[in-house]
Amino acid sequence: MKLHNYIGFGLGDFAFNLFFQGTTLFLMFFYTDILKINATQAGTVFLIATIWDAVSDPMMGFFAGKTQSRFGRYRLYLLLAPVPLGICYTLMFFQPNFEGWYLIAWVTTVQVLYRTFFTVGNIPYSALSSEMTHDSHERSKLAAYRMFFGYAGAMMVSVLTGKLINAMNWLPSDDGYFKVGMVFSLIALVLFLICYSFTFELPQKEAKQTFNLKDLIKMLKKNRPFWQLCGFIMVGMAGVVIFYQSLSYFFKYNLQNEAAFGNGMLLLFSCLMLFLPIWLWLSSKIGKRKTLITGCLVMIFGGLTFCFNPLLSQNIAWVYAQMAVMGIGIGCAAFAFWAMLPDTVEFGQWTSGIRAEAIIFGLGLFFLKFALGIGSFILGILLDHYQYIPNTTLSNFTLNGIHYITTLAMVFPAIVIILIMLNYKLNEDFYIKIIHKKVNYN
Repeated sequence: MKLHNYIGFGLGDFAFNLFFQGTTLFLMFFYTDILKINATQAGTVFLIATIWDAVSDPMMGFFAGKTQSRFGRYRLYLLLAPVPLGICYTLMFFQPNFEGWYLIAWVTTVQVLYRTFFTVGNIPYSALSSEMTHDSHERSKLAAYRMFFGYAGAMMVSVLTGKLINAMNWLPSDDGYFKVGMVFSLIALVLFLICYSFTFELPQKEAKQTFNLKDLIKMLKKNRPFWQLCGFIMVGMAGVVIFYQSLSYFFKYNLQNEAAFGNGMLLLFSCLMLFLPIWLWLSSKIGKRKTLITGCLVMIFGGLTFCFNPLLSQNIAWVYAQMAVMGIGIGCAAFAFWAMLPDTVEFGQWTSGIRAEAIIFGLGLFFLKFALGIGSFILGILLDHYQYIPNTTLSNFTLNGIHYITTLAMVFPAIVIILIMLNYKLNEDFYIKIIHKKVNYN
């Protein structure tokens, strides 16, 4: 592949992260502090949308895999999804003149619609990486470019949201987030068109497969590495969501410096992106599994020192330093997931004779988004447990609770991921044997 193919593929994730990270970083805060929704109710909205993902994600994976068009099997959806996705994303930050359960019904409906169109675009896009190349290291490079540009999009959201609101004199309590949503949606539309133009799909060497639900279930039951990755991403992403969303509260109430949030996220994502080439290089030397374990150790170190560093309240530079360390570890985990997931497509084909990359990616993305819902739900419960009341002077009990939620959010997930990876068998040598049919499945 050529450089513009990698860049084009990466720009697709840049566009998707303009939406995904906006949802992850600001939507929970928007619900509680702007719309004045109870924290547990706000978390429940995320959970309901996740339940819908359980239906829509596998369905989209199935339909995408069956698609035949002159625009490509997966690339077609880079043309179909962006406009409705942008509209629904923007409406999530609209402030309707509703109260009570009418307001809950509104935000739930809009978020479900947003999740639907995100699924329509993102699952085929993710499956595209398995169709651009069958080489494991090339897929790692695609994953690295995807992560680099994806987190560049996340950095744009975290930094420019506040700066745009201030520069344009848009009030967050009025329609500031809504207008920022429109800006990012237009940028994403252009990036999706570039992604479509710069990517491709390899011609199918085999006749089109026909398989039913029973065949798919059989393939998935035998695909242990896939389920291990799903467990990894579900636990890890739930921690990331809690960490990212709680940072807004941490800066506003614990540090009393809400304006510094954007600079902190800028540093976090900058370090994340700068270390992606290092993780890619390390994975070529010691393998993806050991690289992921290394990244988890970084997150454990960063979280524990973040929690127990006595200088945090005295100098915000220490907070930035801890966020930088956490970003380095989170970037490793994200890179590893997208580098390892395509390999499970071939593993599933090896064990069952069925190649169903769209189903694999559809289910993988469901567990990722399921973690978003679970993480937001857990955060809502924890905020209520610590007696959080928005826009008031918080008690020491509440402030300590926000501190522990924020700083320890990634420690326990990182430990669980290490335990999962200690028994992960699909390493690079095994994958090569599968591709070249040098080993038989028993």
